[in-house]
Amino acid sequence: MSELTPELAAEVVAACQAGADEAASALGRSLDGEFSLTVGEAESYNKEAAPENFDGPGLAVLLKFGDVGFAALLPESGGLLPDWYADPDPTGESKLSTLAQELSMLLVPETLFADTFEAVRVEQLGAALAAAEVADEASLVKLQLTSGDSTAQMSLIWPLTSPDTLLPKEAPEEAAPESASTTDATSPSSMQTTPSIDATDYSQLPAYSRSLLKVQVPVHVVLASKKEKIGSVVDLAPGTIIKFDKSCEEMLHLFVGNQVVAEGEAVKIGDKFGFRVTEIEMPDEHFTKVPPKTKSA
Repeated sequence: MSELTPELAAEVVAACQAGADEAASALGRSLDGEFSLTVGEAESYNKEAAPENFDGPGLAVLLKFGDVGFAALLPESGGLLPDWYADPDPTGESKLSTLAQELSMLLVPETLFADTFEAVRVEQLGAALAAAEVADEASLVKLQLTSGDSTAQMSLIWPLTSPDTLLPKEAPEEAAPESASTTDATSPSSMQTTPSIDATDYSQLPAYSRSLLKVQVPVHVVLASKKEKIGSVVDLAPGTIIKFDKSCEEMLHLFVGNQVVAEGEAVKIGDKFGFRVTEIEMPDEHFTKVPPKTKSA
Protein backbone atom coordinates (compact mmCIF):
# COMPACT_ATOMS: atom_id res chain seq x y z
CA MET A 1 0.00 0.00 0.00
CA SER A 2 1.30 3.46 -0.92
CA GLU A 3 1.96 6.16 1.65
CA LEU A 4 0.17 9.50 1.54
CA THR A 5 2.94 11.82 0.35
CA PRO A 6 3.04 15.01 -1.76
CA GLU A 7 4.62 12.96 -4.57
CA LEU A 8 1.23 11.30 -5.17
CA ALA A 9 -0.18 14.55 -6.61
CA ALA A 10 -0.38 13.24 -10.19
CA GLU A 11 -2.09 10.05 -9.00
CA VAL A 12 -4.59 12.04 -6.93
CA VAL A 13 -5.45 14.18 -9.96
CA ALA A 14 -5.89 11.03 -12.06
CA ALA A 15 -8.15 9.47 -9.39
CA CYS A 16 -10.25 12.64 -9.20
CA GLN A 17 -10.61 12.78 -12.97
CA ALA A 18 -11.64 9.13 -13.14
CA GLY A 19 -14.14 9.52 -10.29
CA ALA A 20 -15.37 13.05 -11.10
CA ASP A 21 -18.90 12.02 -12.12
CA GLU A 22 -19.30 9.67 -9.17
CA ALA A 23 -17.91 12.26 -6.74
CA ALA A 24 -20.35 14.86 -8.10
CA SER A 25 -23.21 12.39 -7.63
CA ALA A 26 -22.07 11.62 -4.08
CA LEU A 27 -21.96 15.33 -3.26
CA GLY A 28 -25.41 15.79 -4.78
CA ARG A 29 -26.96 12.96 -2.77
CA SER A 30 -25.47 14.18 0.49
CA LEU A 31 -25.84 17.93 0.02
CA ASP A 32 -29.26 17.92 -1.65
CA GLY A 33 -28.33 19.28 -5.06
CA GLU A 34 -27.07 18.49 -8.54
CA PHE A 35 -23.36 19.06 -9.00
CA SER A 36 -20.79 18.97 -11.75
CA LEU A 37 -17.10 18.70 -10.92
CA THR A 38 -14.01 19.90 -12.77
CA VAL A 39 -10.54 18.81 -11.64
CA GLY A 40 -7.69 21.33 -11.66
CA GLU A 41 -3.95 20.75 -11.85
CA ALA A 42 -1.88 19.78 -8.82
CA GLU A 43 0.24 22.48 -7.23
CA SER A 44 2.23 23.11 -4.07
CA TYR A 45 0.28 24.39 -1.07
CA ASN A 46 1.57 27.73 0.21
CA LYS A 47 0.96 28.06 3.95
CA GLU A 48 1.54 31.80 3.79
CA ALA A 49 -1.04 32.38 1.06
CA ALA A 50 -4.06 30.25 2.00
CA PRO A 51 -7.22 30.85 -0.07
CA GLU A 52 -9.22 33.89 1.10
CA ASN A 53 -12.41 31.83 1.47
CA PHE A 54 -10.67 29.83 4.21
CA ASP A 55 -11.31 32.78 6.56
CA GLY A 56 -14.88 31.62 7.17
CA PRO A 57 -16.79 28.44 7.99
CA GLY A 58 -17.22 25.44 5.75
CA LEU A 59 -17.38 21.70 5.39
CA ALA A 60 -14.20 19.81 6.26
CA VAL A 61 -13.82 16.21 5.12
CA LEU A 62 -10.97 14.42 6.88
CA LEU A 63 -9.48 11.15 5.63
CA LYS A 64 -6.86 9.53 7.83
CA PHE A 65 -4.22 7.15 6.55
CA GLY A 66 -2.40 6.00 9.64
CA ASP A 67 -1.09 9.12 11.38
CA VAL A 68 -1.34 11.27 8.25
CA GLY A 69 -4.38 13.23 7.10
CA PHE A 70 -5.96 14.28 3.80
CA ALA A 71 -8.39 17.22 3.87
CA ALA A 72 -11.15 18.19 1.45
CA LEU A 73 -12.41 21.68 2.33
CA LEU A 74 -15.54 23.32 0.91
CA PRO A 75 -16.20 26.92 2.07
CA GLU A 76 -19.69 27.92 3.09
CA SER A 77 -19.35 31.17 1.16
CA GLY A 78 -19.74 29.28 -2.12
CA GLY A 79 -23.44 28.77 -1.42
CA LEU A 80 -23.45 25.04 -2.15
CA LEU A 81 -23.90 23.78 1.40
CA PRO A 82 -27.42 23.21 2.80
CA ASP A 83 -28.48 24.96 5.99
CA TRP A 84 -28.88 21.71 7.92
CA TYR A 85 -25.21 20.75 7.61
CA ALA A 86 -24.26 23.15 10.43
CA ASP A 87 -26.39 21.25 12.96
CA PRO A 88 -27.35 17.93 11.36
CA ASP A 89 -29.90 15.54 12.80
CA PRO A 90 -29.14 11.79 12.74
CA THR A 91 -30.16 11.60 9.07
CA GLY A 92 -27.88 14.52 8.22
CA GLU A 93 -25.00 12.97 10.17
CA SER A 94 -25.48 9.77 8.19
CA LYS A 95 -25.41 11.74 4.92
CA LEU A 96 -22.14 13.46 5.85
CA SER A 97 -20.57 10.21 7.02
CA THR A 98 -21.57 8.49 3.78
CA LEU A 99 -20.16 11.40 1.78
CA ALA A 100 -16.82 11.15 3.59
CA GLN A 101 -16.69 7.41 2.95
CA GLU A 102 -17.48 7.77 -0.75
CA LEU A 103 -14.95 10.57 -1.25
CA SER A 104 -12.31 8.41 0.46
CA MET A 105 -12.67 5.98 -2.45
CA LEU A 106 -13.04 8.53 -5.25
CA LEU A 107 -10.49 11.27 -4.56
CA VAL A 108 -7.39 9.22 -3.77
CA PRO A 109 -5.53 6.46 -5.65
CA GLU A 110 -6.78 2.90 -5.30
CA THR A 111 -3.53 2.01 -3.53
CA LEU A 112 -4.64 4.08 -0.52
CA PHE A 113 -7.27 2.92 1.96
CA ALA A 114 -8.49 5.41 4.56
CA ASP A 115 -8.52 4.14 8.14
CA THR A 116 -11.13 6.71 9.18
CA PHE A 117 -13.23 9.32 7.42
CA GLU A 118 -15.39 12.12 8.77
CA ALA A 119 -17.17 15.24 7.51
CA VAL A 120 -18.28 18.11 9.76
CA ARG A 121 -18.66 21.90 9.76
CA VAL A 122 -15.79 23.96 11.14
CA GLU A 123 -16.01 27.61 12.12
CA GLN A 124 -12.75 28.73 10.49
CA LEU A 125 -11.29 26.56 7.73
CA GLY A 126 -7.95 28.37 7.77
CA ALA A 127 -7.50 28.08 11.51
CA ALA A 128 -8.50 24.42 11.47
CA LEU A 129 -6.03 23.70 8.69
CA ALA A 130 -3.26 25.49 10.57
CA ALA A 131 -4.02 23.45 13.69
CA ALA A 132 -3.77 20.26 11.64
CA GLU A 133 -0.20 21.28 10.69
CA VAL A 134 0.07 21.03 6.93
CA ALA A 135 3.38 19.38 6.08
CA ASP A 136 6.14 21.24 4.29
CA GLU A 137 5.94 20.86 0.51
CA ALA A 138 2.29 19.77 0.82
CA SER A 139 0.20 19.35 -2.32
CA LEU A 140 -3.03 21.08 -3.34
CA VAL A 141 -5.61 20.04 -5.92
CA LYS A 142 -8.55 22.35 -6.62
CA LEU A 143 -11.94 20.92 -7.58
CA GLN A 144 -14.46 23.33 -9.08
CA LEU A 145 -18.02 22.46 -8.07
CA THR A 146 -20.98 23.90 -9.94
CA SER A 147 -24.65 23.67 -9.05
CA GLY A 148 -26.98 25.85 -11.10
CA ASP A 149 -25.62 29.39 -11.04
CA SER A 150 -23.43 28.76 -7.98
CA THR A 151 -19.78 27.81 -8.17
CA ALA A 152 -17.42 26.93 -5.33
CA GLN A 153 -13.97 25.46 -4.92
CA MET A 154 -13.23 22.34 -2.92
CA SER A 155 -9.55 22.17 -1.98
CA LEU A 156 -7.75 18.88 -1.47
CA ILE A 157 -4.71 19.36 0.78
CA TRP A 158 -2.29 16.73 2.08
CA PRO A 159 -0.45 15.56 4.06
CA LEU A 160 -1.54 16.82 7.47
CA THR A 161 0.82 15.81 10.29
CA SER A 162 -1.71 16.40 13.11
CA PRO A 163 -4.99 15.45 11.43
CA ASP A 164 -6.90 14.87 14.67
CA THR A 165 -6.92 18.62 15.35
CA LEU A 166 -8.59 19.52 12.04
CA LEU A 167 -12.13 18.82 13.19
CA PRO A 168 -13.79 20.26 16.30
CA LYS A 169 -14.19 17.97 19.26
CA GLU A 170 -17.44 17.81 21.18
CA ALA A 171 -17.08 19.27 24.64
CA PRO A 172 -18.15 16.87 27.41
CA GLU A 173 -21.45 17.77 28.99
CA GLU A 174 -21.12 19.16 32.50
CA ALA A 175 -23.13 17.36 35.12
CA ALA A 176 -25.65 19.53 36.94
CA PRO A 177 -24.56 20.15 40.55
CA GLU A 178 -26.63 18.34 43.10
CA SER A 179 -28.20 20.27 45.92
CA ALA A 180 -27.31 18.98 49.36
CA SER A 181 -30.64 20.21 50.67
CA THR A 182 -32.67 18.16 48.21
CA THR A 183 -30.54 15.05 47.84
CA ASP A 184 -29.27 12.91 50.64
CA ALA A 185 -26.04 11.11 49.76
CA THR A 186 -27.25 8.07 51.66
CA SER A 187 -30.75 8.01 50.20
CA PRO A 188 -31.71 5.00 48.04
CA SER A 189 -32.21 7.23 44.99
CA SER A 190 -28.67 8.61 45.16
CA MET A 191 -27.14 5.21 45.84
CA GLN A 192 -28.76 3.79 42.69
CA THR A 193 -27.48 6.57 40.45
CA THR A 194 -24.90 5.41 37.90
CA PRO A 195 -22.81 7.57 35.61
CA SER A 196 -24.13 7.90 32.06
CA ILE A 197 -22.23 5.98 29.40
CA ASP A 198 -21.86 7.13 25.82
CA ALA A 199 -22.74 4.11 23.69
CA THR A 200 -20.41 5.30 20.93
CA ASP A 201 -17.39 5.74 23.22
CA TYR A 202 -15.76 2.33 23.15
CA SER A 203 -13.04 3.48 25.55
CA GLN A 204 -15.58 3.16 28.38
CA LEU A 205 -15.98 -0.56 27.75
CA PRO A 206 -14.03 -3.04 29.87
CA ALA A 207 -10.86 -4.43 28.33
CA TYR A 208 -12.32 -7.84 27.54
CA SER A 209 -15.17 -6.18 25.61
CA ARG A 210 -12.85 -3.87 23.67
CA SER A 211 -10.80 -6.86 22.57
CA LEU A 212 -13.90 -8.32 20.91
CA LEU A 213 -14.07 -5.27 18.60
CA LYS A 214 -10.82 -6.45 16.96
CA VAL A 215 -12.24 -9.84 15.96
CA GLN A 216 -12.62 -10.12 12.19
CA VAL A 217 -15.92 -11.53 10.94
CA PRO A 218 -17.13 -12.29 7.40
CA VAL A 219 -19.41 -9.62 5.94
CA HIS A 220 -21.29 -10.34 2.73
CA VAL A 221 -24.23 -9.02 0.74
CA VAL A 222 -26.81 -11.51 -0.57
CA LEU A 223 -28.54 -10.70 -3.84
CA ALA A 224 -30.95 -13.63 -3.70
CA SER A 225 -30.98 -17.30 -2.79
CA LYS A 226 -32.79 -20.48 -3.78
CA LYS A 227 -32.46 -24.23 -3.52
CA GLU A 228 -31.56 -26.31 -6.57
CA LYS A 229 -31.23 -30.03 -7.12
CA ILE A 230 -27.69 -31.33 -7.29
CA GLY A 231 -28.38 -32.42 -10.86
CA SER A 232 -29.13 -28.81 -11.83
CA VAL A 233 -25.93 -27.63 -10.15
CA VAL A 234 -23.87 -30.23 -12.00
CA ASP A 235 -25.35 -29.02 -15.29
CA LEU A 236 -24.18 -25.42 -14.74
CA ALA A 237 -22.06 -24.09 -17.59
CA PRO A 238 -20.92 -20.69 -18.90
CA GLY A 239 -24.00 -18.86 -20.17
CA THR A 240 -26.43 -20.58 -17.81
CA ILE A 241 -29.03 -18.19 -16.39
CA ILE A 242 -30.49 -18.91 -12.96
CA LYS A 243 -33.85 -17.29 -12.27
CA PHE A 244 -34.72 -16.17 -8.74
CA ASP A 245 -38.15 -15.42 -7.34
CA LYS A 246 -36.89 -12.18 -5.77
CA SER A 247 -37.88 -8.98 -7.54
CA CYS A 248 -35.05 -6.77 -8.80
CA GLU A 249 -36.66 -3.87 -6.89
CA GLU A 250 -36.39 -5.57 -3.50
CA MET A 251 -33.69 -4.58 -1.04
CA LEU A 252 -30.49 -6.56 -0.58
CA HIS A 253 -29.45 -7.97 2.78
CA LEU A 254 -26.15 -7.53 4.59
CA PHE A 255 -24.98 -10.53 6.61
CA VAL A 256 -22.36 -10.62 9.35
CA GLY A 257 -21.59 -14.28 9.70
CA ASN A 258 -25.00 -15.92 9.29
CA GLN A 259 -26.96 -13.08 10.90
CA VAL A 260 -28.81 -10.43 8.88
CA VAL A 261 -27.83 -7.02 10.28
CA ALA A 262 -29.09 -4.58 7.65
CA GLU A 263 -30.87 -4.14 4.37
CA GLY A 264 -30.03 -1.67 1.64
CA GLU A 265 -29.30 -1.13 -2.01
CA ALA A 266 -26.40 -1.60 -4.36
CA VAL A 267 -24.45 1.52 -5.35
CA LYS A 268 -21.59 2.14 -7.76
CA ILE A 269 -18.53 3.92 -6.34
CA GLY A 270 -16.13 4.61 -9.17
CA ASP A 271 -15.55 1.19 -10.71
CA LYS A 272 -16.30 -0.57 -7.41
CA PHE A 273 -19.46 -2.13 -6.01
CA GLY A 274 -20.86 -0.68 -2.80
CA PHE A 275 -23.79 -1.18 -0.44
CA ARG A 276 -25.83 1.68 1.05
CA VAL A 277 -27.55 0.77 4.32
CA THR A 278 -31.19 1.90 4.44
CA GLU A 279 -32.38 0.04 7.54
CA ILE A 280 -30.81 -1.84 10.43
CA GLU A 281 -32.31 -5.22 11.21
CA MET A 282 -32.75 -6.04 14.88
CA PRO A 283 -31.67 -9.55 15.90
CA ASP A 284 -34.33 -12.12 16.68
CA GLU A 285 -35.25 -12.27 20.34
CA HIS A 286 -35.06 -15.60 22.09
CA PHE A 287 -36.95 -16.33 25.28
CA THR A 288 -36.42 -19.24 27.63
CA LYS A 289 -39.16 -20.20 29.99
CA VAL A 290 -37.89 -20.35 33.56
CA PRO A 291 -39.76 -22.97 35.58
CA PRO A 292 -40.90 -21.95 39.07
CA LYS A 293 -38.89 -23.11 42.01
CA THR A 294 -40.19 -26.20 43.72
CA LYS A 295 -40.32 -26.22 47.48
CA SER A 296 -38.32 -28.96 49.09
CA ALA A 297 -40.17 -31.19 51.51
